[in-house]
Amino acid sequence: MDKYQNKFIYNEIWTLTFGAAFQRANVYVKGAKSDEKKKFKKYLQQFIETDILPVYQNNNKIDDKTHIHQIKSISDASHGYIRSNILSNNHRLNFGVSQKLLNLLLKYLWCLFDYPEPPHFPLDRRIQESLFVLAKKSNILPKSIVSWTQINDSDDYMAIIEYIRVNFLNNQTLSQFELEHFERRRNQS
Repeated sequence: MDKYQNKFIYNEIWTLTFGAAFQRANVYVKGAKSDEKKKFKKYLQQFIETDILPVYQNNNKIDDKTHIHQIKSISDASHGYIRSNILSNNHRLNFGVSQKLLNLLLKYLWCLFDYPEPPHFPLDRRIQESLFVLAKKSNILPKSIVSWTQINDSDDYMAIIEYIRVNFLNNQTLSQFELEHFERRRNQS
């Protein structure tokens, strides 16, 4: 891939990532102007590229504690944004939106570039619905679905991650498991 192709794909990844993480989350207050939203995304992208991604780029095995810390750092950085009055939820991205943003970005980078495998996956309603169906088919007590847009701390998030680890992984990583189930649910639509 030449540098222009690479830049194009990288920009598309960011567009898709922000779109998916923000689309149903009511991130902005009513009346937030488009140019302010654009500035916020640029600020957050720069923060993630500078302060978050190097941790993953240089380490093939990120543990849960480090990953949770990085997700919280995104939420904290959003709160530190000088124009955070455009953000709802006490002027910050909550944990659920922050995890979706980071996990989806890492998934794209892993799938498209020579990038380390992410420790987790983008936790959203669709994967939880898929888990619910899988649990019922496997005679496992299904876990109730938690709205990812309403997750404010790591407890609910990690409960779902641990539920998957205990019940479904079968010699797979979390990221591999999610890719397999993402593809299945796409084909069922």
